[in-house]
Amino acid sequence: MSIIKAILQAIGQAIAWVIPISESGHSAVFHDFSARYTNACSQLTGVIHIGIAIGIIVAFYKLFLQLGKTFFTEWADLFRNRRIELKETSPRRSFMYMTLLSFLPMILYAVPAGKYGNLYSVFHRMSYNGNVLGEGLCMALLGALLFIVSTMLNKKFNPLPKWAQALIIGIIAFLAVPTAGCSVVGGVFCIGFLVGLSDKYALRYSMVVSVMVLLVTGIIEICVGVTTVTFLQVIFALIFSVAVTFLAVKVFVYIVNKNFLKYIAVYDISVGLICFVVGIFQIMVK
Repeated sequence: MSIIKAILQAIGQAIAWVIPISESGHSAVFHDFSARYTNACSQLTGVIHIGIAIGIIVAFYKLFLQLGKTFFTEWADLFRNRRIELKETSPRRSFMYMTLLSFLPMILYAVPAGKYGNLYSVFHRMSYNGNVLGEGLCMALLGALLFIVSTMLNKKFNPLPKWAQALIIGIIAFLAVPTAGCSVVGGVFCIGFLVGLSDKYALRYSMVVSVMVLLVTGIIEICVGVTTVTFLQVIFALIFSVAVTFLAVKVFVYIVNKNFLKYIAVYDISVGLICFVVGIFQIMVK
């Protein structure tokens, strides 16, 4: 039974993370209706998050190989005391600089927050409060954002400066990570497009940012998880999360290329509104 649970959880998390229907939102709703009002995480969740990161890397292996090569070349240039030019640089280095800059706001999660531990814990615990109103609102907003982008995919507009694009995207990712109902992939993709990135660039950008987030959160969840996992659970969770993520990435790329985002938007808005209404009733009953 524990292995079946690991497989089903891996499949669900992988699909809901890559296809922007909010993994955190579905997780919070499940916790709420199963009366598990806690923000405590499990080691299995951390293992699956790492598996999702690996699946994304496999799906975009050429991109990550290029980024890895660029990163180590950059360090080599630093050790050779060469000047690093930020304004006139290659597209690969520009992409690397932007993703690193977008990841910087995540450092704020380590800021101490008294009895709550740190800032991440403050945000995260708000999503497990016995009420799905907040999750519903966030999912509905995510769907609205996806719908807006779906109507604008064929349009072009003047992009913001790259540093501004990176910071805005970083702030969106910072808010999306701990907030149930949000989606890192959906938020980064949509906002990236709206600040001037092409749809293909924004999609790849969302995947790279996701990998960084998934690896860090996955390691933390494994270290602090309140429930442990067996060796077989780890193996099956990794296999299925990697495989399903790889397929989900291909599906999402197809959805973007064919501009089927509105169907995901309808799903997010529908589920979000249902949760919003249920949340209102939960407040009234209490």
